[in-house]
Order: sequence, then structure tokens, then C-alpha cells
Amino acid sequence: MIAAIEQIRDILGDEHGQKIYDYWFEFEGKDTYEAKVANALDKLEAQIQHNEADMETWLPIEHEMTFMLGKHTDFDPVLTELKNLIEQEGEQKLAAAGIDIKRLKQQKA
Repeated sequence: MIAAIEQIRDILGDEHGQKIYDYWFEFEGKDTYEAKVANALDKLEAQIQHNEADMETWLPIEHEMTFMLGKHTDFDPVLTELKNLIEQEGEQKLAAAGIDIKRLKQQKA
């Protein structure tokens, strides 16, 4: 991944390339509030995609990950509320598929 962002920076070859490079590492490191928000939205969007997909496409680890989003959102009450809504939708989907929700929630604790 580092080679890819370095290649993008080098292809652009000016201050824009360097800015993209710097923003990438800011995002990855969650160094700022903005980077934390962007990272949280990235994780939440992935769960929304899962919630919309057929259960047959889910891997078992993704069942558990439905309940692990808090570590990405708990720094902000609005993001936490959004996470709760997305998690609730995932929980309903899992329950409808006969997945043991209680066991999954115990594993995350």
C-alpha cells in the first residue's frame, strides 16, 4: 500500500502529489479529528454495503465485525448514533438469517 501512494505522489510530482500523500498518512494514522471522521465513515460505509448484500456473500468474520464498529466511532456522539443504526440493521439481517446474535455480541465484549 505504501508503494502505491508513493507512486501516486511521484506521478503527480508537484505539491498536489505531496498533499495527497500526506492526507493518506493522516487518514491511516487517524492523526486529526477529520481523519478520524473519514476513517469512521469508511468503516460504516463498508457495513452498509454488507447490510445491503445477500447473506451468502458474508464471511463468518463479517458477522462478528457487525458489532465491532464502536472502536471507530465512539469518539463522536453523532457517529456513535449512526453506528448504532447501521449495527441495528446488520443485527436484524443476521437474526433473519438464523445467526446467533447473542453469541456474536458476547464475542465482541
